[in-house]
Amino acid sequence: MHANEVARAPITFGQLSLLRSIQNIDPLAANLPQVWKLPAGTTSQQVDEALTALQERHEALRTRYQDLESARPTQHVLPPEPVVVAGPALETDPLEAADRLGLEPFDLVTDPPWRMALVTENGELRWLAICLHHMATDGWSVNQLHKEFLTLLTVGDLPGGEIPTCRSLAEEQWSEAGETRRRSARRHWQKLFGKAPAMVRDEAPESVNGRWGRYGTPELTEAVSLIARTHQLSLPSVLLSAYCRAAAQYDGLEEIMVAVFTNNRADPRWEKLLTTQDQLIPLVVRAEPNEPFGTFATRVHWELFKSYRHGEHNVDELLEIAAEHGFTGTVNGCFDGSVSGLFTYFFNFMGEYQKDQLSIPENLETGTTGRNIGAPLYLQVQEGESLVSTLQENSSATDYKRITEIIRMIEEILLTAARATESPAD
Repeated sequence: MHANEVARAPITFGQLSLLRSIQNIDPLAANLPQVWKLPAGTTSQQVDEALTALQERHEALRTRYQDLESARPTQHVLPPEPVVVAGPALETDPLEAADRLGLEPFDLVTDPPWRMALVTENGELRWLAICLHHMATDGWSVNQLHKEFLTLLTVGDLPGGEIPTCRSLAEEQWSEAGETRRRSARRHWQKLFGKAPAMVRDEAPESVNGRWGRYGTPELTEAVSLIARTHQLSLPSVLLSAYCRAAAQYDGLEEIMVAVFTNNRADPRWEKLLTTQDQLIPLVVRAEPNEPFGTFATRVHWELFKSYRHGEHNVDELLEIAAEHGFTGTVNGCFDGSVSGLFTYFFNFMGEYQKDQLSIPENLETGTTGRNIGAPLYLQVQEGESLVSTLQENSSATDYKRITEIIRMIEEILLTAARATESPAD
C-alpha cells in the first residue's frame, strides 16, 4: 500500500457478522466508550503522538466502509495521517465524558471509527476518554490497544514485527482455498439447525424493555475455578453449562439453543489484529437436569468445541441455512434480518475486558441503564478480582423475577457442584 493510496478489499467475516447485527438496531449499541488513565506528567502532545502511532500501526483505525447493504461490503483503508484530540481538555468526570462521546452514532462510510477527549482533574491532565466503533475493535483487541497506548506513552515505541491486516484476513476467508472450510461450516450448521428447538417469540415485541441483574462473589469464583480444575474444563465452559441448566430449568425446557460469542483468535497469525472478530456460534444443549454437573459440563464443553471449529463463517450463509429450518425474523423485535434475531439465549465470556473499571457488587444489583444490544436473555461474564456475571433481559415483562431467579439458580448450581467435588464420597 503506497503512502497516498486507498486500499480496497472485502470486509472480514467478523465485520460482516457485526454489520448484519447492527443494521436494524440503535446504532449507539455499536459504540464502545472507554476511559484510559494517563501516566502522571503526560502531555496532550504525547497523547496525540501515541494515537497517531496507533492509527499508523492498525489499519482498522483508518478504515471506512462501502456497499453496506450488498452481499459483499467493502473496506476502504485510508493512508495514515496525524491524529489530534480536538477541543480543550474537559474538567469533568471521565466516565461521563466517555459516555457523552458514545451518544453520537458513527457514520461508517465517512467517519473515523474512534473519537476522544482529554480530561483533567484540578487542571492536571489525567484521562483520555475514548469511544470506538465495534467495527474497529472487540473486547479482546481493545485491551491490546489500551496496552499499546500506555506502552507508547511510557516507553516511546512498540515491539517490531509485522502487524496483520483485515485485508489479509478477508482475502483468506473469501478465497477459493477457503471454500473447503466454508463448506465444512455449512454442513455443521445444517446438522445443528436440523435438531434445534423451535424459536419461541415474545408475545408483545412492541413492549420490549431492557433490565439487568449483576452478581459476583469470591466464593462463587472459587467454585467455578474448582469445578474447572477438577474436570479439566475452561472457565467459560463451566459458566455456560450452569447458565444453560438454570435457564432451561426456569423456562421449562428439555433442550436449549444458545448463541455463544467466540473471538476467533485461536490462530496466532491474527492474534494482534485490531478489529472485531467476534461471531455468534449456535449451540444446542440437552438439559438433562439429573445428570451430574461435572458430566453435563464436560458434554457441553466438547459440543462447544465442535462449534468453535466453525466460529469463522459467512453469517449470510448461516442465515440461509437457518431459514431452511424455520428460523426467520426475530424473537423479540430486535435484530430483524440478523442471525442474532434467531436466539433467545446469549452467552459471552468477556475475560478481562475493562477490568480496571470493573466493580465487584456486594449484593445482587439490578438496573435499567447502560449499554444494551437488545438480546432477549444475555449472560455476560467479566473477569476481575472476582468473576462478575451480568444477566440482561429484553422482553415485554417489566419485573426482575426471571433475571434474579436465574442468577440465583446459577449460583446454587455452581456452589452445589463445587461442594460435591470437595466431598470425599465424590
